[in-house]
Amino acid sequence: MATRETQIKITMAALALFNKYGSASVSFDKIASKSGISKGNLHYHYSSKEEIVMALWKQLETKQHSWKADISNSGLPPLSAILLNQFEIIWEYRFIYSELNFLLDKDPDLSYRFAKKRAERMEEIAQFCKAMIKRSLLKSSMTEPEIYRLIKSVWVISDYWLSYVSAGRQEINCEVMTEGYELIAQLIKPYAIDPSVLHHTFTRSEIMHLNNAM
Repeated sequence: MATRETQIKITMAALALFNKYGSASVSFDKIASKSGISKGNLHYHYSSKEEIVMALWKQLETKQHSWKADISNSGLPPLSAILLNQFEIIWEYRFIYSELNFLLDKDPDLSYRFAKKRAERMEEIAQFCKAMIKRSLLKSSMTEPEIYRLIKSVWVISDYWLSYVSAGRQEINCEVMTEGYELIAQLIKPYAIDPSVLHHTFTRSEIMHLNNAM
């Protein structure tokens, strides 16, 4: 089997195991068994679990929403679509979000990459907000400190809403998704020129990927 195909098999198997049991509870033997390869072959591709986690983090990065592309667009992309994309990524890689501090403490390289990426995305989103102000989609009275406080507040809710729901043993359904969206929309509405554009109720088809991933 080609190296790339084997790596994909390994990361898919590891992701499923990490999400179910937590990365600390999953051994190389379990990953090799679920991947359908020998432990020696697994070590050939990845010498440690940290390397597998890093590979999964890089996958996650490629799936994140592109704010740079939005800045060049003429209108405000639907917040619901952006949020749904974020929720799908968070759920697909949920072990990373639930173990984030542990993983960052364990791997300095991942910690550096995470901090660098977060700073880049924070600035991209700030520039996106400023572009929306220029297009009269957000209020011109917004100050720079307000922009960054809003971004951080939305960031916290979007990153940890599904973990909050999951910890309460609630089903990830349309009502839960809509509630998470409304919490974020409530933060943005005071700054929106037309708050009505933020209204959205999630449908079953929109959250199908999340339900299938559970």
